[in-house]
Amino acid sequence: MIFNSQEAFNKLITELNQRAIKYLIHEFNSGAIMIDIWHKDLFYVVQIEKDFAGLSLIDEIGSGFDTMPDAKFFTVDDFLFGLRNVIF
Repeated sequence: MIFNSQEAFNKLITELNQRAIKYLIHEFNSGAIMIDIWHKDLFYVVQIEKDFAGLSLIDEIGSGFDTMPDAKFFTVDDFLFGLRNVIF
C-alpha cells in the first residue's frame, strides 16, 4: 500500500481541529511537513514525508528534538491509530 501524505495531513488537521488541540505547521521545500502539537502539557512533533509519517514526544528526559521520529507509520490507518493511542 502506498502512503498518502496529503490524506494523512488532512486527517490529522481535522482531528486536531475537532478536538481544539493547539498546533503549528511547518512546511519545507522538500515537501516534508512538521506539525508541532501541544496537548495535556506535552509537546509532540509529527513529521509527514512522502512515504511515511513520524511521531515523537519531545521532553527533557528523552533525546529531545531529532530528525528521526520515535515511531514511523507507513499507512494512513496505522498513523491515525498511533496518534489516537499516544496523543488523544
